[in-house]
Amino acid sequence: MPPVLAAARSLPAVSPRLTAATVALVLVLAALPAAFAVASGSLVGSIPGAATDGWSSPAGRRLAGAVAVVVGVFVLQQVAGPALRELADALGRRAEARLRSQVMVATLVPAGVAHLEDPDVADLVRDAESVSTGQATLSDAVVGMAMVSASSLAGVASAAVLAAYRWWLAAGLLGVYAVVTWVLVGQLRTTVGALRGNTRRFRRSSYFRDLALGTAAGKELRVFGLGSWVLERFAGEWQLAMAGFWHQQRKGRWVPVICAASVTGAQVVTHVLLARSAVAGDIDLSQLVTFAGAAAGVATVLSIGWDNLNITYGTAALPAAAALERAVAEPRFTVGGTGAADGMPATGITLEGVNFTYPGRSTPVFDGLDLTIPAGRSLAIVGVNGAGKTTLVKLLARLYDPTGGRIAVDGVDLRQVDPVAWRRRVAAIFQDFVRYELSAADNVGFGAVDHRDRGALATAAARAGALGVVDALPDGWDTVLSPRTPGGVDLSGGQWQRIALARAYFAVEAGASLLILDEPTAALDVRAEAAFYDQFLELTEGLTTIVISHRFSTVRRADRIVVIDEGRIVESGPHDALMAEGGRYARLFGLQAAHVVGPAGDAPGGGDG
Repeated sequence: MPPVLAAARSLPAVSPRLTAATVALVLVLAALPAAFAVASGSLVGSIPGAATDGWSSPAGRRLAGAVAVVVGVFVLQQVAGPALRELADALGRRAEARLRSQVMVATLVPAGVAHLEDPDVADLVRDAESVSTGQATLSDAVVGMAMVSASSLAGVASAAVLAAYRWWLAAGLLGVYAVVTWVLVGQLRTTVGALRGNTRRFRRSSYFRDLALGTAAGKELRVFGLGSWVLERFAGEWQLAMAGFWHQQRKGRWVPVICAASVTGAQVVTHVLLARSAVAGDIDLSQLVTFAGAAAGVATVLSIGWDNLNITYGTAALPAAAALERAVAEPRFTVGGTGAADGMPATGITLEGVNFTYPGRSTPVFDGLDLTIPAGRSLAIVGVNGAGKTTLVKLLARLYDPTGGRIAVDGVDLRQVDPVAWRRRVAAIFQDFVRYELSAADNVGFGAVDHRDRGALATAAARAGALGVVDALPDGWDTVLSPRTPGGVDLSGGQWQRIALARAYFAVEAGASLLILDEPTAALDVRAEAAFYDQFLELTEGLTTIVISHRFSTVRRADRIVVIDEGRIVESGPHDALMAEGGRYARLFGLQAAHVVGPAGDAPGGGDG
């Protein structure tokens, strides 16, 4: 379905009343040019009689009435145009809000995250948000559609008036304008197509632009002198993305000239014919004015300008939004299941021959992974960076499903469980946890957004060691954690991690029974991390906990430690047993401990190692 038609069909669902009012005003505005031409002809035709017989004569009264009609139509033309723009803009803003919600829903509905990491889906999201370089929105497009519709219908109405003179002239003039409009609008659509075909390059150029304009890379860009390099990369990517657009412009540079010549020729022929008929006495002065005005009104069919640009650019997001909805519904992005998750895990979680490869990659992360996680016990998963620890968290949280094997909870394949219900049983803090630029209460309360209570928030914050951080904030729990907000503040890395941990504890307070921490203390020093884990294991005793870390020396109090390497479990057991084996865990534990030996020669947090 063409984007313009799709936009028009969607408007009644956005607001029936605004749509009806807009259509009614379009029809009124469309009738005014033809009415003005007829009234002007009547006015001119009444002048001789009124001049001879006076204002009180029938001719004078006709002249007065014609003047009133002309003035009234003129005033309506001046008022109706801006009124239609305002009305259509109100309708367009609602349509635009609906489109933005449609895009957000499309990205949020899938239970997994595979679609968010797919480059094709990212391109569709970008196209659905805007047309890369254009500033036109769907609201602008709705305004343009209203104004162009009014102009086109006005041209048809004027052609109907001109048909009273020569029907074939009216049809021919209308046909010339219609063809010219079709050609020019087609050229605009081709240009937009050239832009849309380079979405990925536009995304790259936007990335470099955001590097330059944002705060995240500001320090490094200056320290390493990368400003010029970023600017050059931005310009290079943008120029490559725009190459197709410029090519289309050069290719069609003669089209506007030819169209302008055709329109001028049609106007000249029309007025020559009218002049000859007037001289020959075939039409009188009143008819000449009426038909000349009607001929000018037919030209409104040719409405090539900003409104057409806005229609072309503003509606281009609709096909992308529809394609996005279809894409995220594909089976490869589906994480399904309808089973209940109440009480899970009661006995434990088992990974049986789990295989997993990220979409678009050929190297598997896991190839036959077997692991048993007893309920109510603490498990530490350690390994060097890149061993697959974070991927394991994503699988346990059902952000992805295994590509082979299965994950069973209490003997039930996790694929059969409703992912939303399962996640209510899971509290997970990832290594790259989100620092929400919202209040401290929101940052902790998002652990269980439907169960927020200041008392429970304080309890969770106290367990995470974050209550002191909150109490020190200017407005306490209501302080926005962002320096970009007036009155807001930023936190140190360690403070942020305690807030994130409080979020996980709050989820546990609300009923989560599986707590997963992925490198939760990376911003803490080794001694603080060891102390945290000691306290953490005491506070979560009896809860199913999984702690992932690359620091071997800080998780030795866990009930069980597994070492993961190249996607497989290579060692498993309690700390003392693994140390006695003298295997990989013992070697890496010793290497790490040697680098963090305390001043008295003790390893941090105790004497092991």
